Amino acid sequence: MGKKVSSPLRIAAAVLSAAALVGTALTSTAQAAPAGDVSAMACGYYEAGGTAYYGHCGTNRIIIEIDLDWTTTERYQCVGPGETNLGSTDDIDFAHYVGDC
Repeated sequence: MGKKVSSPLRIAAAVLSAAALVGTALTSTAQAAPAGDVSAMACGYYEAGGTAYYGHCGTNRIIIEIDLDWTTTERYQCVGPGETNLGSTDDIDFAHYVGDC
């Protein structure tokens, strides 16, 4: 049997997720992952195919701060567990956890 090779996109998403989780741990209380398999979903901010996403692996609703391109303005959004489409990577720089809804 051969080894399964991870795609560059999956590796990049994992690196971005790890960076987002480290940032969350440094700035706030980290969210606990729900029971069950969440390995198919990236936790935290990630980009795929020109779209920005936030994967929330906890079970509660949280507020994320979304950094917008080309401006010092941020947007705040309450998100639930799972994946949230934030929009085009042309408009979004990053997103991170800031508190509970």
